Amino acid sequence: MLHCPYCHGSEVADQPLGVLANHPGAAHQALLLPDWGPTTYFSQGRFAPDADTAARLAARGVTIEHSPIVELLGTAPALDGVRLADGRVCALGAVFTIPESVPASPLAAHLGCAFDDGPLLPAIRVDAMRQTTVPGVYAAGDAASPMHSVTLAIAAGVIAGAGAHQSLAAEAAGGAPAR
Repeated sequence: MLHCPYCHGSEVADQPLGVLANHPGAAHQALLLPDWGPTTYFSQGRFAPDADTAARLAARGVTIEHSPIVELLGTAPALDGVRLADGRVCALGAVFTIPESVPASPLAAHLGCAFDDGPLLPAIRVDAMRQTTVPGVYAAGDAASPMHSVTLAIAAGVIAGAGAHQSLAAEAAGGAPAR
């Protein structure tokens, strides 16, 4: 089970791929995957695409399967395929899904930081230097970004550290904290 085609697509390229729909954004994920391999969208009977989305999936060559996946087949960590509720087996090299995301801590909310809606969960609102809406509070990483990635989190952490340092330096020099 993989979560991100940009993080893991090259690892499973040129194999049949599946998307386990457990989130309204799963169809978007299925639209991306055909660039790495032939893709099947498993609606799980919960996230059947509307007519427009089904047409866009078809235009990308994505097969839509409504019978739910009930079993992963193969010897871990390898995947040979999946068994469907109706007994059929579909050969797959990997299955992508959108993991349930929850904030690791309520600290930003307790401090009064504003949040913006994101595709998976709300993200802490930050400016270009990663300062939140609460002066002197900086945020970085997945909590403050709608796109989750280790490399983006590292870069945001560097910016937040520089922003916090500049704010403290300005305050120590008798000026107002940087904003």
